[in-house]
Amino acid sequence: MHDLRDPKRPVVKALADPTVRQRFVDQGQEMPPRDQQTPEALAAYHRAEVEKWWPIIKGANIKAE
Repeated sequence: MHDLRDPKRPVVKALADPTVRQRFVDQGQEMPPRDQQTPEALAAYHRAEVEKWWPIIKGANIKAE
């Protein structure tokens, strides 16, 4: 299995390119700093978003279609 943090991976190289990063920002995407572009950081962000939005979704009785 490959380490997703390997700086030689194409996606890591692409996200390090200022032009690519700016295109994402121009489209409204928040770009975390390189040290936060890890599987662990993504998992922590996901957990925080679920904790933030779940009570609102549940309280509004929103269901998946």
